[in-house]
Amino acid sequence: MTRRKQTKTGVRRTRIISLRVNEEEARELADLAEQRGVTLSRFLIEAAKQAGDIDKARQDAEQGPVVRELQRIRTEIWRIGHNVNQVAHNTNRDLAVSAGQEISVVAAVRECGRLVDEVSEIVQRSMSSSRRCSYEEP
Repeated sequence: MTRRKQTKTGVRRTRIISLRVNEEEARELADLAEQRGVTLSRFLIEAAKQAGDIDKARQDAEQGPVVRELQRIRTEIWRIGHNVNQVAHNTNRDLAVSAGQEISVVAAVRECGRLVDEVSEIVQRSMSSSRRCSYEEP
């Protein structure tokens, strides 16, 4: 009587999934599995699981705190730009622009510069932290 091989978790695999590949792809998959010291089945299962993890990581990044902070800054810059456009529109229509409005525009431009610096810092931190993360192979 032949016994089926148990997996590391003790759960028997009873399903067979066929996969069509060309000779080069078959060689590449076999080589990758061999390099990692696992069977081709184990390699493909782990690769599929990691692909799911990558999708989750991408979704987390798209909805993460860095993205929310950048969205907040974008909204703030839009508001400042809207105010500056109103002052420019009044100036172009030969309406009097008060000293207070001029001061407000200068302050708004400085605030935009500060926000752009803040965005640059956030992007720089994000890029350096993503460089520290390494891809874990199955």
